[in-house]
Amino acid sequence: MDYGNLFSRAWDILWKNKFLILLGILVVLGGSSSSGGNQSGALFQSDDFNNWQDMPRFEFAEPFQNVDLSFIAIGGIFLLVLILLVVGLSFWALGTISRGGLIDAVNDLDVGKTTNFQQAFRAGWQKGWKLIGIGLIPAIPGLILLVASVVTLVFYSGVEVFTRGNPSWIGAGTFLPLIVLGCLLIPVMLILSLLRTFANRACMLEDLGVIASYRRGFEVLGNNLGPVVILFFLQVAISIGIGIMMLIPGLLIALCCLLWPLFLLVEGSFKAFYSTLWTLAWNEWVGKDLVASEV
Repeated sequence: MDYGNLFSRAWDILWKNKFLILLGILVVLGGSSSSGGNQSGALFQSDDFNNWQDMPRFEFAEPFQNVDLSFIAIGGIFLLVLILLVVGLSFWALGTISRGGLIDAVNDLDVGKTTNFQQAFRAGWQKGWKLIGIGLIPAIPGLILLVASVVTLVFYSGVEVFTRGNPSWIGAGTFLPLIVLGCLLIPVMLILSLLRTFANRACMLEDLGVIASYRRGFEVLGNNLGPVVILFFLQVAISIGIGIMMLIPGLLIALCCLLWPLFLLVEGSFKAFYSTLWTLAWNEWVGKDLVASEV
C-alpha cells in the first residue's frame, strides 16, 4: 500500500469537499471524538499495606441519612437526569448517522460520483438502525461491568445492613471479582471498538446487517492486518505530533468559551480526515481481496 498516496488522496478529497467537515463536526458532537485521560500514580511503602486493616470504615450512606427532600425535588432531579439522557442519546445517534454518511460520501467521491451533505446524511439515515446497532455492541461489555458493579454494591450494602445495622465499605477483597471481570471485558470492548471502524464500512458500502458487518469487518481486518497496524500507528504518530503543536493553542481554546466553535471545527476536520483515510484504505483492501478471490 502506498501510504503517502493514501494520505494525499484523503487530504485532496477533504479539501475539495468541505461539507465532509460538517459531517465530522456532527460526529464530534455525538461524542465520537478522540479523548484522553490524565493518569496519576502513587507510591506506597510496605508499612502502608500493613495498616490497611486499621483504616476506618467509610460510611458512604451516612451523608444521605436524615435528608429532607420533597417529592417535587426528587422528581425534578429525576426529570433533569432523564432530559440529559435523552439529549445525550440523541446527539450520539446523530453522530452515528453522520459517521455513516461520511463513509458513504467518501466512497462516492472515490469512485467519481458527485454528492453533497444532504445526500450523504440521507444515506446514513437510511441505515441508521444498523449503524446504531453496530455502535451499541462495543458498549455491551461496559454495560455488563456497570450492572455487575451496581449489583455488587447493592448486595454487599444489604449484607452489611443485616449483619451490622448500617451499610459500609467492606474491603478491597469485596470487589476482586469485579477487577477480574474488568480485566476480561475491557480488552473485549477495545477490540470491538476497533472492529466497529470496519463494521461501519461493511454496513454502508456492502449493505450488511449488524452481525454480518462485524463478521465482514473481522475478515477484512484479518486479511490486511499488517497494513491496518501500520496505518493505525501512522495515525497515532500524526495525532501525537499535532497534539504537541496544538498544546498551547488548545489550552487557550479550552479556557475561552468563545473559541469553542474553533475547537469543533478543528476536531471535525481531523475526524473527517481520518474517516476519509480509513474509507479509502477499505476500498483498496476490499478491491485486493476481490482480485485475489477471482484469481
